[in-house]
This record gives sequence, C-alpha cells and structure tokens, in this order.
Amino acid sequence: MNRWFGVAATAAAMLAAAGVASAQSPFPSKPVHIFVPYAAGGAVDILARTLGDVVSRQWGQTVVVENRPGAGGLVASQALASSPPDGYTLILVASGHATNPFLYPKIPYDTFKDFSPISLLASSPNILLVRADSPFKTLADLIAQARAKPGSLAFGHAGTGTSTHLAGELLKSLAKVDLNAIPYKGGAPAINDLLGGQIPMSFNNGPESVGQIEAGTVRAPAQLS
Repeated sequence: MNRWFGVAATAAAMLAAAGVASAQSPFPSKPVHIFVPYAAGGAVDILARTLGDVVSRQWGQTVVVENRPGAGGLVASQALASSPPDGYTLILVASGHATNPFLYPKIPYDTFKDFSPISLLASSPNILLVRADSPFKTLADLIAQARAKPGSLAFGHAGTGTSTHLAGELLKSLAKVDLNAIPYKGGAPAINDLLGGQIPMSFNNGPESVGQIEAGTVRAPAQLS
C-alpha cells in the first residue's frame, strides 16, 4: 500500500513541478476537472483524489474530481471526448480504457485518436477477496466448490473489461471452472456487496482492499499480479 501511494505521490510531484516550471504559461487559470470512470472509494478514485490534492496546492487552483461510473469506463471517456481540448478536463483511466475497443462492437469515440496520455501514475496487484467468515479458507477451497457445483459461485468486479474482471476470467480459464461474473460500477460497490453477503467473493485492486484486509472484515486467499 505504501509503495503504491509512493508511486502516486511521486507522479503528482512531477506533474506539479511541470506546472511550476511553465511559469510563462497562465495554466491553470481556473478549476481543473478530473473524471473518474468508477464509483467513489475504489483504487482509481483514491489515486485521483490523492493527485488532485497535491496539484491543487501547487497550482493554486481547485481540482474537482468527478465520478462518472458506468459501462466499464465508457461513460466517463465519452464525457472527456466531448469536452473542450483545453487541458482543463482530464480523466484518470485504468486498463479497461485500453480493452474497451476490443470488447464493445461500437464506442462513441476513438480510443487511439481522441485521447493524449500524460503520465503513468501507478500500478497495483489484483486481489481475490472473501468475507472473514467465509468457509473458503484457500483458493483450492473455492476451486473445489466451483468444480463440485458448476455455476454456483459468483465473483464481483469493477466493470466489464476491467483488470479485475479479466482476472476472474483468467482464473476460470486456468482452473477450468464455471464462475458467474457480476459487474459493478467500481471496486468499492463490489466490496460492499461482498461484506453484505450478496456475493461470495470479489476481485479488487490493492488500494481499495488493504483497509478491509487490515480491519479483518475480509480475507485474501490469493493475489494476482
């Protein structure tokens, strides 16, 4: 967790320094908006708010983080593609942004032409989570149940095409089991349903998982990286 935020803080400092170095430019002279394609409380949201706090103090301007979840990131990406290309509207994307063109037959923008990447901010492993009182103590327990009763288990994930979704699909392929994939509008809602007992397991990014793991509300039978 500390390493993940260290990467984020370093990237934020680099962006802030770039803004200070461009003293001849008035940018930014008004608030900057950062779109987050997922619900509040997830890994991308945490990173966006960490970044926004650092650069807003360096820039002397408000940074507004806007959560626009839906359709595996398509909603937020379309909103950015429709915004003026003046640098005052940004988006923080995860791997789903790159995979969406290959998963959806038609999207309302060109992933490779309508966006300009600025910086890689962070990376994080995906973690398989179960509730603390789950009967599944190990990954082998989960696989054994899935093989004994095909289709009886479901896993939550942050949205179609996200790395957490693909992690679950990879497990299904490698273990040759039938698991039902349940999409959410971000990792935090998936964890909420896991805690509420609506789903038996979920795949989540590290930053949104570590607090629950440390609190003892969930266990992590496996880490995927």
